[in-house]
Amino acid sequence: MNKLLIAFTSGLILGILYAPAKGEKTRIKIAGMGNNIKESWNDITDRIACKIDSVREGVDELADRAVEKVESTQFDTRNSVI
Repeated sequence: MNKLLIAFTSGLILGILYAPAKGEKTRIKIAGMGNNIKESWNDITDRIACKIDSVREGVDELADRAVEKVESTQFDTRNSVI
């Protein structure tokens, strides 16, 4: 994914640099593209972080249920032995 993003960005920048436009306009275009790429990257990392948090919460809930199950099983075994 990163290689694709880098290749796309490089191609876009080279295309703009070789396009017949004034230097100031070209710099503005490149700055705008940089901002768009930065925003896209931030969106992607935010989505990944949310998914990681969701998985973490699911694992925590599963672990809590497992601990409760083990504790209730231990309690039941102690009562039945006595």
